[in-house]
Parts: sequence; C-alpha cells; structure tokens
Amino acid sequence: MRPHDPPPRPPADGPPPAAARPGPAALLRAAADLLWPAACGGCARPGPVWCPACARALAAGPRRLELADGTALVAAAAHAGPARELLLEVKERHRAELRPVAAAALAGAVGALVDGAPPGAPLPLVPVPSRRASRRERGGDLVADLAARAAAHRRAAGAPTAVVRALRVRRRVVDQTLLGARERRANLAGAFAVRGPVPPGPCVVVDDVATTTATAAEAVRALRAAGARVLGVACLTAAAPAARAPGRGGPPPSAWAEAAVGD
Repeated sequence: MRPHDPPPRPPADGPPPAAARPGPAALLRAAADLLWPAACGGCARPGPVWCPACARALAAGPRRLELADGTALVAAAAHAGPARELLLEVKERHRAELRPVAAAALAGAVGALVDGAPPGAPLPLVPVPSRRASRRERGGDLVADLAARAAAHRRAAGAPTAVVRALRVRRRVVDQTLLGARERRANLAGAFAVRGPVPPGPCVVVDDVATTTATAAEAVRALRAAGARVLGVACLTAAAPAARAPGRGGPPPSAWAEAAVGD
C-alpha cells in the first residue's frame, strides 16, 4: 500500500465502525431496562413511562380554585391518583423522563388560567423559588425547570411565553412537608422578595403542588407588593377540596387537606 492510499475497508461482515457502536450511556440504559423494566409513573404497570390510561386521567380537565384573597388558582389535576403519583415520581423519586409529562400538564393549567386573555407580549411565568436544601436534594430547581419546559411547550403551540425568575427566598424557611396549614403560613410569611425589575405586564405564578396554598399566597403577595400584575397561580396538582371552587362557600385555607408532598 502506497503512503497516500486510503486504509482498506473492513469486510462487510466485520465489526461495525466505532461511530455505529453504542456508547457507554446507551449500554447502561439497555442494562437498566433488562434489570428494571420501565413502568408507568402513574399506575406502576410495566410498559411505557406514562400509559394511555394515566394520560387520559391527567387530561380530564383542570381544577379551578381560589386563594383566600380571591386570586385564581388553576391546577392541571387534583392531587390524587395518577397525577399525584406523577408528581411524586418526578419530585421525590427523581424520574427525569417524566418531567416532560408534568410540564405539558402544567402548560395546560397555564392555558386554562389565561384563556380568553388578549394576545400581546410573551406571558411571564414566575416560578416559586426553592430552598437551597431542596435544590441540592433534587439536583436543581425543579419548579423553575418545569416552568421552562411548560413555557417551551406553549411557545411550540404558538403562545408566546417566557420564564422570569423574579422571586427569591429572603430568609430561612424550613421544610414544610410535616407542617400544618397554620405553621406553613407562619413559616412563609414575608419569606419571598422580588429580585430585579418586576415582570413586565400580567404574569402567572407557577408551582408544582398546592396544598394549604401558603406558598402560592406568599409568592403572589411578594409580587404584588413590588407592583407586579399577577393574573393567578398555575400548578400541576392541588390538594384543596372541591368546595373551595370559585364563587362557592367552603372551608377556609386553614382547613385545606394536607398532602404528602410540599415545600
């Protein structure tokens, strides 16, 4: 072979070129699929990570509620059944492959909240800020990530949407999972502040779950105190009873059901 001749090609039945061989990550995923077959995040049945039955349950319709001051809150679903399991899988069991499912549902809740609003500048989504300990535990800011994915989902559907991380935690707060409604409100009172300019135009607060609504109420308070126009709150699930629906009587926020998940 002369110095400038190309190297001989391997025979057709020889090993595939390196570019065609699966990499270490693909091999690890294949091994994991053999050891731990995929299961639905809503019902735990073997098969796709989100089965058609759970998809239908999640798409049954948004849940419309109100904060104590009358601010609208729209959840993609009640905090029960497949929707609750989806949130637990994403938030506590770190199943990143289910985040697109959760984000699409959150985008639907945002759409239901602003349905009928005149088109204009991109709608700012303001994620509720996470505690530093939560970010460490979950490998980042889950609510901000879901907000970004939901905004991208809406943009792909032709609805201009942006994420404005306008809120910060201004003082120490504790994990709220084991706190009651009154303790949650005390824990979060005055805990959030606006950093930088307020979002331009009307904005929507986004969170993953509403239990006692203490977190959502504090986020709305902080934004409005800084001059922001808050249209309402959108979240993935809500644990509040149906009797707290808009325009109807019912128990005050202090009586709202507690859930197994909450910051």
